[in-house]
Amino acid sequence: MELPIDKELEIIFRKFDMLRKTADSKHFEKIKSSAAIPAREAMKNAAPISKKPHTIKDDGGKMKLVKPGNLKKSIQIFKGAKQGKTILVGPVTSKKSKVFSAEGVKKVTRRHRAFYYKFVNFGTVYQSPERFIEKAREASRAAVKTKLKAGAKRYLSKEIAKLF
Repeated sequence: MELPIDKELEIIFRKFDMLRKTADSKHFEKIKSSAAIPAREAMKNAAPISKKPHTIKDDGGKMKLVKPGNLKKSIQIFKGAKQGKTILVGPVTSKKSKVFSAEGVKKVTRRHRAFYYKFVNFGTVYQSPERFIEKAREASRAAVKTKLKAGAKRYLSKEIAKLF
């Protein structure tokens, strides 16, 4: 016996609603995190390295020696507190940064902090801007988009197969 068309549509809409709810899951966070890997690599490659160690004032006001390459090490993939389900790529800036580890990528560490990334990226009175963040964004845009689409298609095809 065949179901009336309105009942069939109701079932389909219910399944679409279930699919929408699964899209908010940890699986999509993993997909977004893995898609952010090319962006992190591009940013690490574009980040400049100083020629010698330098000192900076840490969060507590103490002077701290920073070795060359610290900025590259501070670039990570994380979730921000205010951005909700957004996955971000960039340097961790302080001990008190409101960043959280994202599913599917290396855990966030605050050991290598680089609050000074803005001086490097935008420049100062004494230093010209490097603009490494913008260069990395442009260099990785296509790769991120491709990985995001492929991951979403793979995940959604599995979920649709389960539902229908």
